[in-house]
Amino acid sequence: MSDFHQNGVITDFHNLTRRPVEALEQELSQFAKRRPMGLILPSLFSELEGPALSAIVDELVKVPYLNEIVIGLDRADREQFLYAREFFSRLPQ
Repeated sequence: MSDFHQNGVITDFHNLTRRPVEALEQELSQFAKRRPMGLILPSLFSELEGPALSAIVDELVKVPYLNEIVIGLDRADREQFLYAREFFSRLPQ
């Protein structure tokens, strides 16, 4: 895979606009057969109340090559954590 930078076990993608999404997803699917991949999704609780994060989750539900998604939730109390757990429960990973 040529369009990523890896420093240790965390990979940082860049140059994502220089190739078709379909080609990138095909390469990621092939790579995932050899190395399970995960995504770290940082989030503030306030982002759960807007439309953007819901749209992102809608797209992540369709991603077959991710083995795990870790949600980083900040600025949340217990009630908000429980709400967030339900919000993200539609993710199959």
